[in-house]
Order: sequence, then structure tokens, then C-alpha cells
Amino acid sequence: MVKDNPVTRKKHSFFYNWGSVTTIIPDIRNQELAARATWFIKMRWLAILACAVGAVIATTDIVPADVNPVDFVITIAFLSFTNLLYSKIGHNLFGDKTRRRELQRLLLWQMFGDFTALSFLTYSLGCIETPMGSLFMAHIILATLLFSRWQSLMIAAAGWVYASAPLMLELAGIIPVQSIFKSEFREAVSHDFGITLGFVLASGGVYLFCWYLVSEISSSLKLRERQLEDAHQMMIKIDKEKTQSTLLATHELKAPFAAIKSYVYTLRDGYCGQLPEKAQAVVTRIGNRCDQITDRITDIIHLSNLRTLVVTEMNLVSVNLISVLCEEAGEGALIGESRKIKIINLVENHPPVHIMGSYEHLKTLFSNLIQNAINYSPDNIGRVVVSVETSPGKAEVAVQDNGIGIPKDALDKIFNDHFRSKNAVAHHAGGTGLGLSIVKEIVVLHGASIQVESIVGRGSSFTVRFDTIEVGPVNE
Repeated sequence: MVKDNPVTRKKHSFFYNWGSVTTIIPDIRNQELAARATWFIKMRWLAILACAVGAVIATTDIVPADVNPVDFVITIAFLSFTNLLYSKIGHNLFGDKTRRRELQRLLLWQMFGDFTALSFLTYSLGCIETPMGSLFMAHIILATLLFSRWQSLMIAAAGWVYASAPLMLELAGIIPVQSIFKSEFREAVSHDFGITLGFVLASGGVYLFCWYLVSEISSSLKLRERQLEDAHQMMIKIDKEKTQSTLLATHELKAPFAAIKSYVYTLRDGYCGQLPEKAQAVVTRIGNRCDQITDRITDIIHLSNLRTLVVTEMNLVSVNLISVLCEEAGEGALIGESRKIKIINLVENHPPVHIMGSYEHLKTLFSNLIQNAINYSPDNIGRVVVSVETSPGKAEVAVQDNGIGIPKDALDKIFNDHFRSKNAVAHHAGGTGLGLSIVKEIVVLHGASIQVESIVGRGSSFTVRFDTIEVGPVNE
């Protein structure tokens, strides 16, 4: 009796998540813009919290300054109202990252809303007596990253105007002088035109100098980003053209090869007369090889078709996963019957689980996983278990076998085109090496992920994770 080798019997696991790849949203700049708009809204809630802390401190004697807590409350109310408004407006925009102009407009409104709140708070805290004016710089830096260079210059100029407005209005006597420290310098700045103008010009010079430095860096980064995105799009285009060429060439091979196959079967089955025993054996081998090549051509065509698809072309509908799994488990039971491999369907009585998907592609996904499990399971004692587990918003479908397993050094390659591990070739010589590549493409198109666990000599488990939806119309 051969003892288990503890090295080869160790379970190895790999998790693959291609569902979030950027090719699903090819415009990286729009994707980043939407992410920044969302982040901007979240950061504003932190600013509101900081204002709340400031209001509490203003009611105490911790800071030796004459600060009115009501000003903080007004700022909190304004920022909260505008932030809720931004969230409501952006709810639809963040789901459609192709609407670049609308996203930029929303970001622009956010910046000017913040300028208004900062200008009021700067005035309330004595203008030059507190560092509130420096917060305008944060928005100017963000503007250089999110807008074009000249757009960010206009935003920087607007920030300068908003920051200087309270001081200029105090000088003109339109609003009363606000001071929290009652210093002589503060009074001089508010009543002497020369000092006020000097302070405003100096702050404006600082704003513009910082804008220039950051915009130079961000312009260079944006140029590299565009070059990378253009190169990325070119690679996608070349890959698509290569795939379409492969698809065309394979289609052209399929018809004449089908004719050759039919002639071979005609000879094999004796329609042209009885063949000598040796000739019959040769023709049978040719027929088997024809079947293998036909399977390979079919897989290449299927894989090429999947790779030329995008999510918007798939017409995703509500699909009941349980229905798909039961159908494919039944097909698997028929395939495994000749080798006495048992298919254990644990999902048969499971309540419906719905996802957005393509019924036919999901059938192909689980057909490939189940047939793979059958192909690499031992005769007579082989067992393939199909199960599903659900949690709020998620579903995990597992296909587990007690077959030959996958070596650790092959786990990160099994989804590559035409890859087959040595033990797989030795056990099942007729595979195409494309089944799991097809699985990968379908997983990507459904925004799902897959985890593979395996113990060499004991079996493998493939777990596919989907996002579920509420019960809707089912495409049976």
C-alpha cells in the first residue's frame, strides 16, 4: 500500500477575481473622475464633523478667542444640505461613468459650494487671524488633478477671490470687521488700503505659485496617463483584431474538416464496403482524432466569440442559477454514467437564486466545470458534488470532485489558453486545454470571481461567486 506523501496531499488554494478589470469600463479617466466625486462627498462629511467639534470648543474656554458657535452651526447646516444634494444628483452619475461633463460640472459645484462655506468661516474666524484660508489650497490642488490646466487656473483665481472677499468687504465697510483676538494688526489690515491690498496680492501670489507648481506636475502625469490609456486601447484593439482573425480562420477550417470527418465515418461504418482489420483500426484512430480536433475548433470558436463580447452586448437578464445547475448536473449524470461516476446534486430542492446574466453562457460555464470534474475523476468511484450557498446579495456555487487534483505550480496557469498540467494530460489525453479559458471569460463577463482549491490525488473544488438580485422575471 502506497502511503500519502504529505507534500503532495497539502491543499492549495487560489482566488481569481477578474470581474473588476478595467476593460469593463475602458475610459480610465472617467472612472477616476467618478471615484473622486464620490470621495469628495465622503470627505465633506469629515469636514462637517470637524465643524461640529469646532462649535463645541467655541462654547468652552479652551481656546482664548472670541468665537461664535452659531457661525459653525450655520456652516454645518449649509454643508450638510449641499452634500445631500450632491449625493442625490450624483446617485445616477456615479453609475454611468461615461457622463464626463456632468461629473465635472458636479465637481465644480462642489468646489464653489466649499469656497462659499470657507469664505464665511474665514470671515467668522477673523480672516488673517486663523489658517482657514490655507484650506482653499486643498481645492486648488484637487482642481489641477481633476480639470484641465486652464480650468484649474480659473478655479484657483475663483478661490483667491472667495478667500479675499471678506477682507475687501471689511475694508469697504460693507460688513463689520470681525476679530477673534482684537489685535492692533488686525485693525490695521481692515482699515488701511495699502496693507489690505498687500495682503490680498501676497495671498493671491502664493495661490498662483502653488497652482503653477502642482499644475506642472499634474499636467505631466495626465500626459502619461493619456499615453498609457491610448496604449491600453490600442492593445485591446489589436487583441480584438487577432481574435477576429482567429475566429475567421477557424470558421473556414470547420466546414472542410466536417466533410473530412463525414468521409472517415462513412469508411469506418462500412458504407463503402468492409475494410481489412488493420485499415479499420487506422480509420477508427483517424475518426477519434477528428473528434478531438472538432472539439478544439468548437472551443476556439466559442472562446473567440466570448472575447469579442462586451457586457453591453450580452443583454443580461434575470437568471435562476438553480435552474441552470440542475440542468447541467442532469447532463453531467448522463455523461458520467458510462464510467460509473456519480453526480451528487445538492441544489435540486434549493429555493431560486437569481442573478443578472446570460442563460446560455452560464450553462456553458457550469457544463465545462462539471465535465472537467468528470474527466479527471476515477472510474467507478468518482463523485462530483454540485452545491450552492447564499448570503445577503451573494451566491457561491461549488463544483467539487475526488479526482486527480491540480499541482500547486499549475494552479495559477490553469485558466491560460491550451495549458494542461502533466497529470491532466496523463489522465485524459483528449482535452483541448480551453475549457477553463472559456470559464474565465464567462466569469469576467458576469462580473463574478472564482476560487480553486485542490489536493493532488484527492480532488479539486471550483467555487464561483456571483452578486444576486431580487426576484424578477426568469429566463428559462
